[in-house]
Amino acid sequence: MKMSDQLKRSGSLLDATSAIGNWRALALFAASTVAAVLVFGLLVATQSAAGVLLGAVLGWLLAFYGVNAVGIMLMDATRDGESRTPMQAVAASLLTSHRLLLVGLLAFAGLLALLIGVAILLLLCKLPVIGPLLFAVVMPLSALLLGLTLFTLAYVFYPLAASAIWSGTTVMEAAGNLLAIARKRLVAVVLQEVVLMLIVFFVALILLGIVFSGLGLTTMMSAGIVGGGEGGLQSLGMMAMGMGSMGMGGLGGGGGYVLAGGLGTTLLLALAGIVPGLIALQGFCQIYLSSLEGLDSGDARRVLAATLQKTQEKMREAREKVEAQARRPVTPAAVETPVSPSAPAASAVPAVETSAPVAPAAAAACPACRMPVEPDDVFCGHCGQRIA
Repeated sequence: MKMSDQLKRSGSLLDATSAIGNWRALALFAASTVAAVLVFGLLVATQSAAGVLLGAVLGWLLAFYGVNAVGIMLMDATRDGESRTPMQAVAASLLTSHRLLLVGLLAFAGLLALLIGVAILLLLCKLPVIGPLLFAVVMPLSALLLGLTLFTLAYVFYPLAASAIWSGTTVMEAAGNLLAIARKRLVAVVLQEVVLMLIVFFVALILLGIVFSGLGLTTMMSAGIVGGGEGGLQSLGMMAMGMGSMGMGGLGGGGGYVLAGGLGTTLLLALAGIVPGLIALQGFCQIYLSSLEGLDSGDARRVLAATLQKTQEKMREAREKVEAQARRPVTPAAVETPVSPSAPAASAVPAVETSAPVAPAAAAACPACRMPVEPDDVFCGHCGQRIA
């Protein structure tokens, strides 16, 4: 597909505003957001480090799986015209949303490998004589390569990775499709995303205008009808920050209305923010599906599979080398005994091996006076006693 044909489809991004009419997806999006905020707020109210950590984890899980369920419903609506029920979407999200994390880790691993390669090239630039000449080539090429990689991650992988998973692909299929889009349709995808962001911006601007104009008029009417004076609803800021105002004025004098107005205002602003988010999600689904039309991603998948296979082989070889080194028997080194200068060298004395210890010969003695005598003496030379 030519780029001109691809760009003509940018006008269809206006259809992303139809996501506002998908009430089931909108309700699921709102429920997920409210549930995540409430769980986080309740656990933070415990004022303990464990509670804050648990609240952050549970709130993130609720928002993560809830938004992915909404994305699955929007992908169904974009591709088939009908979306599954919220319960079916939540079940599918629980089974497949982890693939999005794996795609993100795969993209991060590729970026890390690229950074290591650039670091090796920069180390080679430290060589004498040829180092400055090599740096003159490595510097611009590395800058261009890293810039394109970061640009691709920001405008293709991370925005469209969720759409790829929502369409039902595996991790490898999603990575292959995104790599093929980045190689062949990067410019067209970026231009479509710019158009989508403009649409989302103007929709958000219109909604904020509606919300704030209505809140301003309602605030003035509430101050005169519900109650004015100290602690009443004096301004929109007091409604949006009812907790702080309640702390100053207490629950008396309209403080309860301030708290209720602040809570209602917060929910209204959150709902106004959900609508542009819903449009953006459906727009990304449309961009992903239109970018895949007529695109052969088989080559990118084969390249990615070959790269991963080589990486696994190198890791296996390294593991086998480590295991072989661990199994190798360790031979103790010969222990050398230091020889003092005054002592005779041990090597000068020949070693005598004996099979059994030899007892020293008993000295002959006179049976009468017990004085020593020679073996061939007949009489003792001291007392004259006959020996033999």
